[in-house]
Amino acid sequence: MDNKLKAALRRKEPPPGFTERVLAAIDRDGAMTACPPRRAWRAVAAAALLVVILGGGEAVRIVRAKQQMLAALHITGAKLRGARNHVHEISTR
Repeated sequence: MDNKLKAALRRKEPPPGFTERVLAAIDRDGAMTACPPRRAWRAVAAAALLVVILGGGEAVRIVRAKQQMLAALHITGAKLRGARNHVHEISTR
């Protein structure tokens, strides 16, 4: 089962003319629309789960690093909002 899954997910070169057909479809149908947020998060979650299942320990470290990065960004955003509010208060006195 593992070998079949790995073979199915192995990178394959696209058939000749693939890029041209995709670009033609975009021109024909207009700009591609973005996924709705829920659908996008579901896709991210599914991809993360697949990475964890296939990648083992390395994927767990990647997920932890991402969580730490998001926490750091959250803290930084809160500090920046506080600084901005403080500057605003001082400038309106």
